[in-house]
Amino acid sequence: MKKSIYLWLIGGATLAAGPMVYAGETGGVSVELKTGTLGGGVELNYAVSPKFTVGLGLNKFTRSFSDTTDDIDYDVDLDLQSIALLANFHPFEGAFRITAGVMSNGNELNMTATPTTDTQIGDNPIPYTPAQIGTLKGTVDFNATAPYLGLGWGKSSEKGFGLTLDIGVLFQGAPNVSFTASGTAASNSTFQDNLKQEEANAEDDIKGFTAYPVVSLGLNYRF
Repeated sequence: MKKSIYLWLIGGATLAAGPMVYAGETGGVSVELKTGTLGGGVELNYAVSPKFTVGLGLNKFTRSFSDTTDDIDYDVDLDLQSIALLANFHPFEGAFRITAGVMSNGNELNMTATPTTDTQIGDNPIPYTPAQIGTLKGTVDFNATAPYLGLGWGKSSEKGFGLTLDIGVLFQGAPNVSFTASGTAASNSTFQDNLKQEEANAEDDIKGFTAYPVVSLGLNYRF
């Protein structure tokens, strides 16, 4: 799993979500559709003043694929889902904005494998048989609530359509990795220790993935 988990997480999503759009006048409301590294999304935004806007967004993306790592064939399900509550500061009362907020972070990765040959688990040099392992399941997730900080631009100073671009970082915390198995060795204390070591190895390998890069392009309409 190890480095492959990192690659699955950083490269799995090709559609996205980002922060909001400038709505030039106080009380202006806009709706935005976007695509980027958090999945496909929709957001509603409200202009509190010429310099401040607030917004609520929903982002979603799923993808299933297969991958082999540590000689184990995995079926991988990537599920990105988040709800964003964001505030934007437009220092020049124009399209440029500084965005800060918080997201309900449901992003996770699920892996399932049924080895057909003897397989090493953790750092145990003695491999386990397919019957001893059974079905191996793994999950990678992050903090349920994560702060967001970014910069954005949007051509939406007047009513009608506009384009947006957002670049930022979701501070999702250290990844949590867990593994379970259904085979005959599943209840064995040594096997469980090996699974814990497998989790620790994976977490150590992707420990730098505490900040998720957010890039999005959007099309909005201001009423």
